[in-house]
Amino acid sequence: MRKLATVSIILTVIVLSLAGCGNKDNTVITSTSSKISDNGKKKVYVVLKSLDSEYFKFIEAGANAAFKDFNVDGTVIAPNDQTKYMEQINMLEDLLNQNPAGVVLTPSQPKTVIPILKEFKKKNIPVALLDSDVDSEDKITFIGNDDVNAGREAGEILASKLKSGDEVAILEGISGTPTSADRVKGAKEALEKAGLKVVASQAADWDRVKATSVMEDILQAHPGIKGVIGANDEMALGALKASKTRGKEIVSVGMDGITEAVDSISQGNLSATVAVKTYDMGYKGVESIVKSLSGEKVDKKIVTDLDVVTKENAKEKLEVLNKLLGK
Repeated sequence: MRKLATVSIILTVIVLSLAGCGNKDNTVITSTSSKISDNGKKKVYVVLKSLDSEYFKFIEAGANAAFKDFNVDGTVIAPNDQTKYMEQINMLEDLLNQNPAGVVLTPSQPKTVIPILKEFKKKNIPVALLDSDVDSEDKITFIGNDDVNAGREAGEILASKLKSGDEVAILEGISGTPTSADRVKGAKEALEKAGLKVVASQAADWDRVKATSVMEDILQAHPGIKGVIGANDEMALGALKASKTRGKEIVSVGMDGITEAVDSISQGNLSATVAVKTYDMGYKGVESIVKSLSGEKVDKKIVTDLDVVTKENAKEKLEVLNKLLGK
């Protein structure tokens, strides 16, 4: 009986020891295997600022095309709107626990993501940034527009349709975001160089409804305004609506190149838009993650092209955009 009891105790200790080892191994395996989906493909997440505008839907479309081309298990997620940056942080923290193969990110408030980028780097999870850059060595690349140049292009277009001394306004995006600040900077440089007077530059948070309201107030305070630049098309379209409501004709120039803006240009309403190739941004973001995981060199900065859309080329551009969106 004593021998049996001794053997039983020994077996129990061995089983418990194996169980403990098994738990440790399972933890490691779970952590590692979560980078790979059940179908054997690498898991890549694309985290956007939102999906409430075509700007980000084009990024999503580009990412989805890359998921297919590079044979990865990809998922696109985003908060409900761009102002919910803490919701985006929570999404990133969840992903950190899920341990994906890689992440593509358009940061809503760039400075807030710096600490979590460090955590992704510690876990050897490559992160590619799109649209808004972050001063951090923990990203593998930044892919985006030259927003200062985009603003400058918009300013030059507006200046070409007006004369020196004319009063103009600028509708800004969300205050504090690099994209808005850079676009406004470029626009002001071009407008002032052409001798135009920027009598108002106010935030409308990338939103068309808010832009309509802000523009109504600007027109009330400065009835002599001849033109406006929206730091995105949504705001440019909102400004156009406000001016038409007051029975006033102004030159309105946007940025981004969404389909509704391009269609408006083709009908002679919106004057022009500086189109940014966000589809390419999404595609190259996923491609950069795949390259990094394969040990290939990824450029630290990739600048996407700009495309000016006017009434002369609007119909042609609209066809291309609709195809990219699968319309």
